[in-house]
Amino acid sequence: MAGNQRVYKARIKSTQSLKKIFRAMELIAASRIGKARAAAAATQPYADAITSAVGAAATHSNFDHPLTSDRTDTNRVAVLAVTSDRGMAGAYSATVLRETETLIARLTAEGKEVDLYVTGRRGLSYYQFRGREIVRSWTGKSDSPSADEAREIADTLLDSFLAKTEEGGVAAMYVVYTHFVNMVTQTPRVVRLLPLEVVDVEVEKGAEEAYPLYEFEPSPETVLDELLPRYVR
Repeated sequence: MAGNQRVYKARIKSTQSLKKIFRAMELIAASRIGKARAAAAATQPYADAITSAVGAAATHSNFDHPLTSDRTDTNRVAVLAVTSDRGMAGAYSATVLRETETLIARLTAEGKEVDLYVTGRRGLSYYQFRGREIVRSWTGKSDSPSADEAREIADTLLDSFLAKTEEGGVAAMYVVYTHFVNMVTQTPRVVRLLPLEVVDVEVEKGAEEAYPLYEFEPSPETVLDELLPRYVR
């Protein structure tokens, strides 16, 4: 009987220790989520402003920019899957990988050749295990992504889109990522990043923003040359 009591006490002590560990993990996760949400919210005014600026410049220019023009000289397309570096993130990475597989299957059925790019160790290990060739990957910074890494990824995609056919240029670039709605709901999204489809910023009541008249110096074309790469980043 005494032996059973010792076993029960040991189990109770072990359970209490696990409870403390899980509570600490919960507090750390809540803190990180709060910081991530604040960082995402802080970027929204810039995203809205540059979208509005690109829309205004595109509206007032009468030329086809390379980043907004469809390519017909190649059937290669690029797909970027945005996953996490670590597990214990629910269906975060699994949902993105499932959407990526669906997208690749659709593009392949359309006769496209897919170049795969991946961010996060979860996506990298997933495709390495299946023997799929990856053009380039970025890992180790999904917990605290930086502007420098975002710029590096964007510039890599831009270079791929602008490259000549014989140098591996692609006709389109897709990004598969998770859109944060709230703490309970995160939805996977597939976005065709290139060629760019400039969408007007929506204002109150769902109406599209009416652009005022602008004068561009030195020209709308030069302004677009500067704005569009920033828009992609």
